[in-house]
Order: sequence, then structure tokens, then C-alpha cells
Amino acid sequence: MARKAGGKMDEKIVRIVSARLKRYGDAPINAEKLAEIRSDVYKATKSNKFASFANVKKWVKAARSHMRKQEKAKPEAAKPKKAPKASKKAAHKEEYAAPEVPRKIEDSVNFIKDETAPAAPAQEVVLPKPTIVFDKVYLQSIKFEIAGIRQTMERVSRQLDKLEKELSSHGEE
Repeated sequence: MARKAGGKMDEKIVRIVSARLKRYGDAPINAEKLAEIRSDVYKATKSNKFASFANVKKWVKAARSHMRKQEKAKPEAAKPKKAPKASKKAAHKEEYAAPEVPRKIEDSVNFIKDETAPAAPAQEVVLPKPTIVFDKVYLQSIKFEIAGIRQTMERVSRQLDKLEKELSSHGEE
């Protein structure tokens, strides 16, 4: 991640991310927007092209705190007065309330769903077995493996014969 020696985040990145956040406004940040922020940073700095979303989220957090500090630094008279809100819960419900859908549209969607529903039970389709094409190098490596196994088995066979002879000679004594 782009950090200066003192531990503070690079001011250029913070400014780029702040500008992008101002364009987004209060819209929630999703993966697509994180990718756009990352590409903006890359275009401006020619670094952090493949920065993880965790890093981009850190940039967003730093940019938001930077924006808050700038707002606090402005004189109080320059800030527009806000109307007092009823409560945080009411504002939260308003922000994430589902949009109202007209009845005609809802009926149309339900009709289409009913039409496209499968009328007949699903049938199992038997697929033909795929033809397997072996690579020459792959086959050659298998041949070498088999040859190695044969050599090992011959060596083990000779050792067993030798051991058997030795045991039979001790048995006769």
C-alpha cells in the first residue's frame, strides 16, 4: 500500500479517493465502485494497479476521515444549517426503504413468471462420453514411469531370490 515513512497515507491517494467519494455522494460503496477507485488511483499514480479491496477500503476510510477534518476546519458560519432529524432509526428506514411498485407492473411480472415456469418435469439428458486425446509428451512420461517401476520390481525380485537362496542354505546347515 502507498504509505509514507511517517506512517501516514500518501496525500495524493487520499485526494484522488476523496474526489471520487464526493462524486458518489451518499451511495453505498460496492465492489464495482471499489474497482473504479482503484483504477483512478492507478491512472494518477501508476502504482497500486492490483491493490486488494482491503487496501482500497482503507483508502476510502482515510479519505472520509480527511474529508471530515476539512469540514471541521471550515468556519462554523460557512456551514449550512441542517434541519433536525426525527431520529436515527427513522432516517435509516427512509434510506433503505424498498421502492413502491405499481400494481400493474407487479401483476405483469407475476404473469411472466407463471408463463416461464416449467410445465413438464425435467428430463435427464444422457451426454455422449467425451473422446480423450492424449498428448505425446504425457504418454512418453507414462512410459518412463512404467519402465522405472519395472526396473525396481526386477531389482526387488533379484533381492528376493538372493534372500531365498541364503535362507535355504541356512536351513540345510
